[in-house]
Amino acid sequence: MFTVPRLCALAAALALFALPIRAESPVDDDETEVTVVVTADRIEGPRSESIATVTVITGEEMRRQGSENVADALKLVPGVEIKQNGQFGALAVPAIRGTSANQTLVLVDGMRVSNSSFMGGTDLSKFPVEDIERVEIIRGPASSLYGSEAIGGVINIITKRPDGSGGSSMIGYGSNGRQTRNLSLYGALPRLNWQLTTSLPEYDGTRPNSDFSATNFAGRLDFPEVAGWRMKLRAEHYRDELGVPGADMGNTGFADPDDRQEWDRNEYDLSASRELGGGEFAWRTYVVRQVLDNLYPGIDWMTGNPAVFRSLVTGDTKVGEMTYSRVCGAHSTLAGLEYRAERYRDTETQDGGVTSTQDQEVTTRALFAQDRWSLTSATDLVLGLRFDDHSTAGSRLAPRVGVNTAVRPDMNLRLSYGEGFRSPALVEMYYNAMGFSGNPNLQPEVSQQYEVGLNWQGARSSLDLAIFRNSVYNEIQWAGMTFNNVARTRHQGVELTWTRKLAGKTALSATYSYLDSANRNSGARLLRLPHNQATLTLSSRFREYGCALTGRWGDERLDIVGFDPVTFAAITGTLPARTVFDLSITRTVGTVQPYLTIRNLLDKEYQELAGYPAEGRSLEVGLRSAWK
Repeated sequence: MFTVPRLCALAAALALFALPIRAESPVDDDETEVTVVVTADRIEGPRSESIATVTVITGEEMRRQGSENVADALKLVPGVEIKQNGQFGALAVPAIRGTSANQTLVLVDGMRVSNSSFMGGTDLSKFPVEDIERVEIIRGPASSLYGSEAIGGVINIITKRPDGSGGSSMIGYGSNGRQTRNLSLYGALPRLNWQLTTSLPEYDGTRPNSDFSATNFAGRLDFPEVAGWRMKLRAEHYRDELGVPGADMGNTGFADPDDRQEWDRNEYDLSASRELGGGEFAWRTYVVRQVLDNLYPGIDWMTGNPAVFRSLVTGDTKVGEMTYSRVCGAHSTLAGLEYRAERYRDTETQDGGVTSTQDQEVTTRALFAQDRWSLTSATDLVLGLRFDDHSTAGSRLAPRVGVNTAVRPDMNLRLSYGEGFRSPALVEMYYNAMGFSGNPNLQPEVSQQYEVGLNWQGARSSLDLAIFRNSVYNEIQWAGMTFNNVARTRHQGVELTWTRKLAGKTALSATYSYLDSANRNSGARLLRLPHNQATLTLSSRFREYGCALTGRWGDERLDIVGFDPVTFAAITGTLPARTVFDLSITRTVGTVQPYLTIRNLLDKEYQELAGYPAEGRSLEVGLRSAWK
């Protein structure tokens, strides 16, 4: 329902759309293509010269397309499938090239936020776009640089840097109780640059118990150079509360009107760098604490009486790392070391009484190095290797080798081989509740990928093609009452990205990906992964108006559509193909920009996961403003 403040905001936005104007100062400058990436090699370099397949999404692109969080933005990336439990605010985890969500490493400014205390991967719905400069996505193993979890790829969320003085704000209201409130301020003191950002989204949902609200604060300080050292400090607090309605699959599902969840994430990151010996030396230390509090009323299996269960899980990550990079003749070399301590605490209660507790820790020590050797002016050879020593799962080597060659001034060919691994998660080794238990004898998952790619950059068009095959061994799966290394999977496919600058400030981009993922033990097709996916993005700016139309299509896929009421065996079915369009329109009036976003423009009924219906057509209107 629209309240009086929402109606006032709606009226103001519509009035600004209709007003005649004489001259405008756009809120955002003309976009220039991002060609420099840092995630692929842990140092800056042109994207076209990387041996990895890398996609870059700028923060401005996300906001222009109406993305509310990182999960929304990644739905347009080829080779990435976002598995979301329904609507805004619900769990949304990535699957890159068919691998599982916990085989994707998620970073914030290179800081590890993937946490082994929780099952199911990193929830990308918990990263608002307001403080984001860009997101870099590596598709394919990157364990030679980043270690565990980087089997399917790496997602690096790069936050904004303070630049001068100014700020931006955003307020919006929409269907189903959606509210958007963002504020960002930044400034330059005589000896200090600073930035503060906050986001306060809310959503009522369309299903019972599907509401969501969050609070996000982030701050950054860039200190003046002292004795050659450049230092920065960043901190962030994120907290949300949401209903967990469960899977709505009729009499065979687990729909639940009263399960609740709270999530907290706190990050503290201190880093410094300086020139040393003709290269750059950098050190970094950071702490990430994440807390998941689940409250779920239910039935005591032993007595059949109503009971209230609670699960409180805390995951702590403490990291110290050092790197040194240097260019020497034909060689560009990076070397580093990392120490990581992870702690898992789990308290399970029933009706207020403690039923089980866990408090476990693991440590990882790692050394890594990479050399980019310019064999000729057109050809680079990249060699990388990382050694990890895990206190429980033992040691692991992860190599990577690749060649990137400019076959023409506007075309690069890349070939690579890389290995990835994932150490057993703390929760997989030590979980103990309701008769289920972890397995401390688990071994790491390992993968091997071969890839060939081609990148062409014309005057007004660009094309990127990747063909890959990734084999994963020793996969950890739930088997009976515990976890075991039982599965082998194979993922192979093709990814294509094409962009074209049309007349004026109009651009068109399209992607297509084909994926064939199978269980190598049984030969069966893997669940929840479509064979074919495609996206289309049309963006245009004419005078003071801006428009972005995005569409995504995925063909049918297998999923668990229910459970046998007697044996509780999973029932597999097919979810139909889906086609979804979103539309965002803006008008710039001085430093103010009213916007209209229509999500699911054609009002399609679909489910990304069986039992979790997506939101139908919804509207949001609001105002953005930026000043310096």
